[in-house]
Amino acid sequence: MSKLATQPYKGARDCYPDQLRLRSYVFEKWRKVARKFGYQEYDAPILEPFELFAAKSGEEIVSEQLFNFEDKAGRRLAIRPELTPSTVRMLAGKYNELVKPARWFMIGNNWRYERPQKGRGREFFQLEVNIFGEASVDADFEIFQVIIAVMQEFGANDTNFSVNVSDRKLLKALLADELMLSAEQVLSARRIMDKWKKISPEDFSAMLKQAGIGEEAIKKIAEFMNTEFADLEKVVSSKILNDNKGYQDLFKLFSLLKKNGLESFVKFDPGIIRGFDYSDGLVYEVFDKNPENRRSLFGGERFDKLISIFDDSFDLPATGFAMGDITLEEFLTGWSLLPELQQSTQVYVTLFEESFRDQTLETAVILREHGINTITALSAEKMDKQLKYAHKLGIPYVIIIGPDEAASGKVSLKKLQTGEQVTDTIEEIIGTIQI
Repeated sequence: MSKLATQPYKGARDCYPDQLRLRSYVFEKWRKVARKFGYQEYDAPILEPFELFAAKSGEEIVSEQLFNFEDKAGRRLAIRPELTPSTVRMLAGKYNELVKPARWFMIGNNWRYERPQKGRGREFFQLEVNIFGEASVDADFEIFQVIIAVMQEFGANDTNFSVNVSDRKLLKALLADELMLSAEQVLSARRIMDKWKKISPEDFSAMLKQAGIGEEAIKKIAEFMNTEFADLEKVVSSKILNDNKGYQDLFKLFSLLKKNGLESFVKFDPGIIRGFDYSDGLVYEVFDKNPENRRSLFGGERFDKLISIFDDSFDLPATGFAMGDITLEEFLTGWSLLPELQQSTQVYVTLFEESFRDQTLETAVILREHGINTITALSAEKMDKQLKYAHKLGIPYVIIIGPDEAASGKVSLKKLQTGEQVTDTIEEIIGTIQI
């Protein structure tokens, strides 16, 4: 019989204790910031009907990356590749009961069938933070505040990352209103514009031409992709811009950012398109400024109409972002922002010999009652071996109860890092550990 492989499925991750400490650290920071802004946590199943993602997730995800199958009853299911459709499904289920605006956040894992590479796996966890029921750009501004606060919570500042923003409605001003492209050409152009940062200018022009877009329009689109926000009137007429909701929202957003001292974190970037079909307003992505990792870390958007896939009469403006754990960890590592994460056990209580087991166990009970994470020796091995075991686990303190300690009603506390050792009552020892 051949041996079973010890490796996980390609693109998935085993999470050993030291790796889980990192994941827990990230999740704790995520929850801390989301709750600080008043967001409520929720959860959803990882399995969903295939149709939920086929409706709006985007062609690339559905056609190439979606894990899907039939269950035993013949229902077509999918393992979620993103959190947003599940979230909106839940909102639609409680549509008439929602207290609006609703501020929700979730931490969940997703699966996409794509080629594993640095910073990307088939399995990944995300933090999703959304506001539902508020159409104004003030909600988007709050989301930007949360994004910046999350990054700052990990020790990052505006020299480490940038939030790049554009607006899908602004694209309409260019493609439909200024260039008067057909609906089909607008869709094709938008998808090609989403590849702007990944292809050469020559390939960009060739793809637009293949989509049936004329030379003058192609030049205009390329000019737009290199334009600063203040110079948009050079590409799109001022009348079209001033009547455009996307332009108005961006103008107000930048004003709010400046008034609140956050403008250094955010920049206009017409190359931000986002690949989701449900994006319908502001779109943004967070970029690493590390020269060795200039990549998009995560992003978000307006998705005001997504809920309509459940009921045409539903109206629920929505905005939010989803941040992945793998790209975040790469970012933190690149900027040396990860602290040294110690395991949570504080004390190891030795077993001097079998006759001392009661004292060992009683001491451990007292320590745990005082909130001190404690493990005990399971067998009376040589003391040197017990100390080495505690050291390998990274436990900072060892309590020794030998004949002298047992006779005096005291214990000895050894600090493994320095070798310093003191003998005192358990009450005094607890005070020392908790300092």
